[in-house]
Formats: sequence, C-alpha cells, structure tokens
Amino acid sequence: MAGARRTALTTRMTLLVVVICVLILTLAYPLRLYLQQQSQLNGLAAQNADQHKRVEALKTAVAGYDDPEWTRDEARTRLHFTQPGETVYLAPAAAAVPSSPVPTPGAAAAEAPWFSRLWSDTVGAGAPSTGIAPGAGQAASRQPVTAPSPSATPR
Repeated sequence: MAGARRTALTTRMTLLVVVICVLILTLAYPLRLYLQQQSQLNGLAAQNADQHKRVEALKTAVAGYDDPEWTRDEARTRLHFTQPGETVYLAPAAAAVPSSPVPTPGAAAAEAPWFSRLWSDTVGAGAPSTGIAPGAGQAASRQPVTAPSPSATPR
C-alpha cells in the first residue's frame, strides 16, 4: 500500500511539473513580445519628447523673426546694410594661402562652379575614352564657319 501511494504521489507530481512547464512555455513567447513592444514604446516616447523640444526651439526661433531689431541686425551683418548717415569702411579680404604648394588635378575640378562641371561632364560624355582630350583630333578637319549674308531680295 505504501508503494501504491508513492507511485500515485510521483505520478501527480510529474503531471504537475508537466502542466507548469507547458504553462511557462505557452506564456514565454507572448511575454517576450510584450516586453519587446514596451521597449519600443519607451524608445518612441523618448523620440517624441526630443521632437517636441525641437519644435519648441524652432517656434522660438521663428518668433524672433518678427522682432524688428533682429531683422535690422541680420540685414547689417549678412547684407551689409547701413543706416542713413553712417560711414562704412570695407577692408578687402585677405588672400587665401594655399595649404599645399603643388595643386592636385582633381582640386581644380572640385573648386569649379557646378555649371562648369556639368558642362564638362556633358561634353566629355560623348567622347571615346582613348586618352585623347575631346576634340583634339578634330581641330584640323574643321572648316571655318561664316555667317550667312542678308538677302538682297525684298520679302
């Protein structure tokens, strides 16, 4: 009888352990998703607070644009405007000293205005890549172009 009680008790304990394990495994995935979503919500809340701070700073900056004194100061510093009766002295800018004595070939192209680079890229796009500059071999074969003379016949 003691043996039967002992087997019944171990069977119940085993069944209880299996049920607890199944419950833990069943709840583990949804709990992990819940915690992950809470983490995302906290991150978005922090990002939202940063955005609100930025919006408030921008609103403050825009409110300053209505101030006539600020506008006057900006016109003086950026546009060199002066008040009537003021004398203005402008000093020439100091010449820029190149940092390297030997210019690199790519540096001149990078400093050229955007439209010059666009034009040179457009002109160079149709040239074959033989190592010869575009139009170098065509100079001798070109004929001089003359403007048409005005017609002497009345219209």
